[in-house]
Amino acid sequence: MIFSALALFSLLPLSTAHFLLTYPSNRGFDDDKAVTFPCGGFDSVSSSRTEIPLSGFPVQLDMHHTQTNIEVLIAFGNDPGSNYSTVLRHTFAQKGPGNFCVGQVSLPEGLNITAGTNATIQVVSNGDPDGGLFQCGDVTFVDTPLSTDDYNSHCKNATGVQVTSENIQGNPNETTSESPSQTSGGAQSASPTGLAAHPTVASGKGTPRRKVKKVHKSAGTDDKKLQTALKKLNVQPIQAIEEVNMFKTDGNVIHFSAPKVHASVPANTFAIYGNGEDKELTELVPGILNQLGPDSLASLRKLAESYQSMQKEKGEDGDKKDDDDDDDIPDLVAGDNFESKAADVE
Repeated sequence: MIFSALALFSLLPLSTAHFLLTYPSNRGFDDDKAVTFPCGGFDSVSSSRTEIPLSGFPVQLDMHHTQTNIEVLIAFGNDPGSNYSTVLRHTFAQKGPGNFCVGQVSLPEGLNITAGTNATIQVVSNGDPDGGLFQCGDVTFVDTPLSTDDYNSHCKNATGVQVTSENIQGNPNETTSESPSQTSGGAQSASPTGLAAHPTVASGKGTPRRKVKKVHKSAGTDDKKLQTALKKLNVQPIQAIEEVNMFKTDGNVIHFSAPKVHASVPANTFAIYGNGEDKELTELVPGILNQLGPDSLASLRKLAESYQSMQKEKGEDGDKKDDDDDDDIPDLVAGDNFESKAADVE
């Protein structure tokens, strides 16, 4: 009985925690908030940053699931918020619990990043049935590379840990049913060359397919996917927007009052959150005049002409009615007048 209790207690960490980012140092971990985008409930920048070399560095994880899809991203700046749009390591599948090293992670070519630049690394996994799991670590880039001992101390692999697929399409929570590349064998041990967790790829005819059970996700999951897609476009909030108007081809307007607006101007993408109302153009005049383009001005001109025509028709109808009333007054009889009638009465 005591043995059973001890065995159950030893399994608790594996069932309550999903994965831990141990290098670079994470901002913090709370199992109940691990599914919260973008950093598992720890959205404030850490006061102590890990210095990592521009030439490349390892990402050390402590895995608590037997099979996990993982993606590593980065956002630059002192406080990047949730703009994790740069991919450091595309989604791959990892097998086995314990220490796992994503070795020799390097910045993509073309980025003008220099020593002293602050950034935040985000690790995403699919270890939760309700959505992704997130952890972040704040870093500062330096010119000095890690020594062999330092590298090895931050890049370790448990026995039996291995990468089973690399370069999987999509993020860890929406991967395809077939992996583009399969691997075999365990993850390599840490080395100065930093090739840990990158075994030789073996693929081709005869490679077994991964079976994935399709799960119908709720609208909340779809919203999370939308938010993730927007974050990858590096959208930024635009403050103090009083209204947003969308002009339809029929001349009406979809009107948003005091909405929340996020935008990525380079990607020509705008996200508007609020209650949209379908209104006629005349309801928003004159406050909307400075927003009208040529097409909308033409619609407004047509509305004005139509209104004038209606008023003119009403005026003509009024004149005709007056004429009809005149026709109802009887003609005076010749020789009769009010004075003569009054004399006859007397």
